[in-house]
Amino acid sequence: ADCTGKSVDQESKEPEPTSVSTSCTSDKDVDQEPEPPTPVPTRRRRYSQQSGVEGSFGIDSGGTLTKLVYFNPRNAPDLPQYVVQEDSHTVNGVRPERSLDIDWTGDLALRFIKIPNANVLDFIHFVADTDLVSAFAVKTVCITGGGAYKYADAVHELLSVPVKQLDEFEMIIQGLNFLLEFDASNEVFTVDWKTEEQTFGVFSESRKPQYFPYMLVNIGSGVSILRVNGPNSFERVSGSHIGGGTFWGLCRMLTNVQTYEEVMNLSKKGDSHNVDLLVGDIYGEDSEKYKKLGLAAEIIASSFGKVATRGGVVKSKEDYKPEDIIRSLLFMIANNISQIAYLNAKLQGVKNVFFSGGFVQNNSYLWKRIAYSIGFWSQGEMQAHFLRHDGYLGAIGALIASHHTTQEH
Repeated sequence: ADCTGKSVDQESKEPEPTSVSTSCTSDKDVDQEPEPPTPVPTRRRRYSQQSGVEGSFGIDSGGTLTKLVYFNPRNAPDLPQYVVQEDSHTVNGVRPERSLDIDWTGDLALRFIKIPNANVLDFIHFVADTDLVSAFAVKTVCITGGGAYKYADAVHELLSVPVKQLDEFEMIIQGLNFLLEFDASNEVFTVDWKTEEQTFGVFSESRKPQYFPYMLVNIGSGVSILRVNGPNSFERVSGSHIGGGTFWGLCRMLTNVQTYEEVMNLSKKGDSHNVDLLVGDIYGEDSEKYKKLGLAAEIIASSFGKVATRGGVVKSKEDYKPEDIIRSLLFMIANNISQIAYLNAKLQGVKNVFFSGGFVQNNSYLWKRIAYSIGFWSQGEMQAHFLRHDGYLGAIGALIASHHTTQEH
């Protein structure tokens, strides 16, 4: 049996685990949108006001959204309605992000905004029309992601400033290192897989170097696993073609869902027991057989295995509930990525593992599954770490590059 995780769709008869166990409590159906993580109050490290940060901003343009991070300038104009910013409501399913006070004593705040790619050209025209280039004292526009090439010419022509295209992974690492150095207590959190409770303050400022070396598991359409040895040293050590794109593609192929929001809502209601083959389905009620292997009846032996073992009864796709299919897919992808992440961390001798990327961002149920799986495979020796401003790491890295460029000028 390929025991990559356990189903949590039914009550376990095993005792509650203290750290990691092969038993599991029942999963909760959560219909409402998960609240963004709430940071704990703490003193931030200062990022000097006199260092020219007001003239800096960074851009990360992905497949569907363009993220922009900047230090809020004085007397800035109001932004267009299509821009998702801190004090706005969810726009077209896109969640706003809270600002981050980097300089504790000043009035500068690091702001995070998202722009649907359908409106990027409109926003570039808005920047040109409102002369925000002068307000920011912009010398160079630093941009990363796929849009670094798609929108470079438009930015250069409309704003009359040079465009610097930056390596995506390098910017992601620089962004994460920045957050770990200046606000780790408010940025990094772990998740209790039983209660979904989020815990901040994982890293304290008094032990700043503690997070190096670390592994960064970036989950987008596929998966890249990076080992980060220090502020300017990293390497890609592994990856997988099974990622968020795989999950979304199979959801579209196997169900009639149309939006990702619909997929996530259904994933909280499904019962994967209806399609997944469990250890208990193979060994029956005799728990002694699988207990000798260190297993429990609720462990998944084969994702979608029950569909293939219907005793000769052939069912059509329509006979299975879409929420059960989606739930099983989410288990399969999350467990697979977590196992690969754990094995790479073990191979590299690294205990700190961070998860980021579009598939992870604001996905509380996925957080829980990854947290459980990492704990399960490591026997409690490792924890999965998540990030409050996860989707903005590349943009923060570009911001830092922009700041350095401004200093050069």
